Amino acid sequence: MTNPSNILIARLSSIGDIILTTAVVRSVRKAFPEARITFLVKKEFSALLINNPNIDRVITFDKSGGTEALNQLKDQLKNENYDWFIDLHNNLRTNYLKRSIRFPQVSTYSKQSFRRWLLVKIGRNMFSEAKPVYLRYFDAVQNYNISYDGKGTDVLVSDDEKLKVEQILSSDGIDVSKPLFVLCPGASFSNKQWIPSRFGELADLLIEQRGGQLIFLGGPNDKHLCDDIINGMKQKALNYAGQLSLLGSAALLSYAKVVITNDSGMMHLAQSQKTAVVAIFGPTTRQLGFFPLETRSRVIEKEVDCRPCTTKGLNYCPKKHFNCMQNISTMDVMKASLELL
Repeated sequence: MTNPSNILIARLSSIGDIILTTAVVRSVRKAFPEARITFLVKKEFSALLINNPNIDRVITFDKSGGTEALNQLKDQLKNENYDWFIDLHNNLRTNYLKRSIRFPQVSTYSKQSFRRWLLVKIGRNMFSEAKPVYLRYFDAVQNYNISYDGKGTDVLVSDDEKLKVEQILSSDGIDVSKPLFVLCPGASFSNKQWIPSRFGELADLLIEQRGGQLIFLGGPNDKHLCDDIINGMKQKALNYAGQLSLLGSAALLSYAKVVITNDSGMMHLAQSQKTAVVAIFGPTTRQLGFFPLETRSRVIEKEVDCRPCTTKGLNYCPKKHFNCMQNISTMDVMKASLELL
C-alpha cells in the first residue's frame, strides 16, 4: 500500500466513542507525520477534537440537515481528494459516503455486531478476548502496522478554558489545590445508572472520612437528578450538571482527585484528563468493549446471570429486579475510591 498523504477519519458520535478514537489518531499521526489528517464528526461533539494537535482540520456534520446535508457533505468530501478513509463508525451515513465516493483506500472498524448480539440475546460469548474498543479501532489500520502507544486518550483543553473554569470554581468557593471529588450519576440510559441515593451516601462518606470538596457533574438532562441527590445529603455539594461546556467539563475533571461515574461519556472524558476513575457497570460487561482504560481506574460490577442484557443500555430492567445495580453497595464503591486516593 502506498503511504497516504490526505487522510480522512470519521467517527460521528458519541462522546465516549469519539474520545476513544484519539489513541489511534495519535498513532496515525506518528506513522505519517507529513500527512494531512481531517476528522469528520457531528457538530455537537466537535469541541472534543478542535485542540488536538494530531488533527489538521475538523469537518462537522449537522444531522438536523437530513439527507440534503449528507449529500452536500458527500460532494464536499469528493472534491477534497482523500486517499485514505478510516471509518471508525461504520454506520449508515459513513457507509453511504464510502459507496458514493470510492476512496482509493478504505479501512473500516468492525463493530462485531453479531458476536455482541449472541452475547446479549442468548448468553453465548464468542469473543476470544475482551478487547476494549480503543484497541479494536487499531484493528482497522493493522495493515499499516500502526499500534497502540500506551498513552491513553486525549482531549486537550486550552489554558483560557481552564482559567475560565477556575474562576467559576473560585466564585463558588472551590479551591482546586485542595482535594476535589467529582460524582457523575447520569448515563444515557436509566438502567446504566447506579442507585441515586447511594451516590449521596457515598459523597457523605467521602467527606466524613477524607475531607475535601464535592461537585456533581453531567449534562443538562442530569441537573434534576443531581439536585435530588444533593437535597438528600448531609454534606455540602455543588451541582454543575449542564452548567459547563464539554471542554469546561474536561477542565473540571482534570482537577478532581477521583471521579466516580457510571458507564458514560463522563467516564471517558475523565480518563482523557488522566484523572483516577471509579466506574460502576451494571447491564453492560467488559466483552462489549467500553470498560475504562486500566491505568488509574477501578471497575465495580456484580456477576448476575442476566448480564449483559443490552449492548448500549435500556430505560428499564428486562427482568424487573435491577440486581446488576442493586447489588452494588455504597461500601463497594467507597472501598474502590479509597484505593485510588
